[in-house]
Amino acid sequence: MNTKHKLYFPLFLTLIYFICTINISYSYIKNISTYNPVKNISDANTTPPASLTSNSLSTAATGNNTAELSKLYSKYAAVIDGDNNRLLFGKGTDTAVPMASTTKIMTCVIALEYCNSDFICTTSKYAASMPDVQLNATRGEMFIINDLLYSLMLKSHNDSAVIIAENTAYNYICNVLSGNIDDDYNIIENNIDSLDFLNGHMDGNSSFLSSLEIEQSKMLVHIFTSLMNKKAAVLGCTLTHFVTPNGLDDSDDDGIHSTTAYELALIMSYCIKNSDFLKITQTKEYTFSSVVKNNTADTSYNTPANISKGITYSVSNANAFLNMYDNIISGKTGFTGDAGYCYVCAYQCDGRTFIVTLLACGWPNNKTYKWHDAKLLLNWARQNYYYKELINSDTPIRDIAVKNGLASSVKTKIDDSVGLLLGPDDIINITYNVPGVYPAPVHVNDVVGNVNIYINDSLYTSVPVYADDEVMKKDYWYYLKQLFYKL
Repeated sequence: MNTKHKLYFPLFLTLIYFICTINISYSYIKNISTYNPVKNISDANTTPPASLTSNSLSTAATGNNTAELSKLYSKYAAVIDGDNNRLLFGKGTDTAVPMASTTKIMTCVIALEYCNSDFICTTSKYAASMPDVQLNATRGEMFIINDLLYSLMLKSHNDSAVIIAENTAYNYICNVLSGNIDDDYNIIENNIDSLDFLNGHMDGNSSFLSSLEIEQSKMLVHIFTSLMNKKAAVLGCTLTHFVTPNGLDDSDDDGIHSTTAYELALIMSYCIKNSDFLKITQTKEYTFSSVVKNNTADTSYNTPANISKGITYSVSNANAFLNMYDNIISGKTGFTGDAGYCYVCAYQCDGRTFIVTLLACGWPNNKTYKWHDAKLLLNWARQNYYYKELINSDTPIRDIAVKNGLASSVKTKIDDSVGLLLGPDDIINITYNVPGVYPAPVHVNDVVGNVNIYINDSLYTSVPVYADDEVMKKDYWYYLKQLFYKL
């Protein structure tokens, strides 16, 4: 090929490419005109394709006996779906009020998460000074923390709560400063200037806690309640504030010790996912002993060879609702002068989990109001809410036309399934936001759209729609081959 031909050959190929592109694009446009392409996923038509309308669910407002709920004694109450935290019923759910010993469900789960289960706790002067209800632990008395959790949750002992709080905080500080764990939420870093009384006591031996001054003990309790508050924030509890680990009425610079009916339900929903929490709160009777160190100089004091049994204690579960209503898997009672009678419980059966919370549910002599309200709310929830699967991997989604692709369209899929408890008044709308056209290349599992599920006009969840095929883009050589085929 001479020089002149070398110069014209690329121009010739370019002209051929341009002609073929116009021709094939015209054919492509004719083929996809019925897809009604969407410019942007967010602008997609909110009405599902005609072939998918059977997947939309609209529950008729047939009435769900809410008139019965007007008989509640509680000033504040909530019922949530424990599997997804959806509020099913609420009364004053956004009002923060004292919650008494229902606080202890968070105390328990924080201790389970942040303290070694065999850690030996020491009772401080401050802990021993707590008012009734008490284990009546004495200053310097030692316990294995796991035993104290039964005292906390079965009999609601206020001194046990403070022993747990101080010792969990101490154990947490030792683990953080030794590099064993990270300082969650920078709690130790933010309070390090107030922890100098721990100097020389970072060996994990808690016995020195018996000599702490009241303010030093309160500093350890503050570390613990900081962990409680940070956990509450992570769970979405924006109106909850913990001041004490036992639920006694108190306040600090950030407000009073309080939560809402809905947020207490969120906390219980989290707690019941911990198997140790469930084991403790379901126990009817528990017997344990304080421990005595055989060798006070031995830093491995928590080994079996270095401890022996002290005083024996027995506790029984004060959550009478465990025996009053079938399938209750956890619960906690509470009472203070400011809070009134309070209760939180979890019910689980036949794939349904309900959390019920009751705050300010009467004052003396109305101790049984909480049982009345708990039964009323659980009966209502069980009668009205049943599981319904809305979408799954078999839900049909239309194919998408592919622009400039080696194939004219790509199949789509949903990998997730979504189902939940629905009541007769719930209105469900499902929108399929899938574009009519998608540019090549398209790879398997590329997100090409979404399915939005609305419950009563509020977005419940959004599920991605994925490409189920691979479609490569037409390139220069593809058009060149097409030209030769046409010649």
